Amino acid sequence: MSIRLDPRRLGVLKRLAADADVRPGDLVLLWVTERLDAERTGAAVPSSLVAELTRRLDELTARIQALEASRGAQTTAAPSTVAEMVPVEVEGFATAAPAKRKRGTKVSAAPAWPRIALHDEMIAVLTDRGSPMTAAELAEAIVERGRYAPPRSGKPLDAAMVSQRVSNPTYRSRFTRNEGRIGLAG
Repeated sequence: MSIRLDPRRLGVLKRLAADADVRPGDLVLLWVTERLDAERTGAAVPSSLVAELTRRLDELTARIQALEASRGAQTTAAPSTVAEMVPVEVEGFATAAPAKRKRGTKVSAAPAWPRIALHDEMIAVLTDRGSPMTAAELAEAIVERGRYAPPRSGKPLDAAMVSQRVSNPTYRSRFTRNEGRIGLAG
């Protein structure tokens, strides 16, 4: 199934999904499933979820309006036709035919800050701490710093990922491993 969303609403959807730590398609699927279940059973949609998402949407809308006002920019009108909206594939729904997109209309989520590579974050932590660490300690320290964002897979950082990066031939020259502890290569 394909749906079309206003690009600004798509951005809000992506932020809500990131806040909920799920993919945008999964969040839409959750909403649709909850709504369908509520309609079938006659029960109300869980008000806590609706209230939380509404609150976040209102906050984001207010922030967008404040940014537009501070820049002195005029608010752009919402798309008035379906053709002006951005097509979005919703995972979990079959389509009769794939939606055709014009070249260059793909929308991707831009990170709020520059993406920091895992090996760069590992180097920063090892430099700050000044002593070799186990892969688990290093992974925990990186998560605590909060600067590293997991890859698109969304898999949380763990000791195995840190160990794999150290073992990767591309980065092997930057790190040393001695008695299970990872340090910086001299």
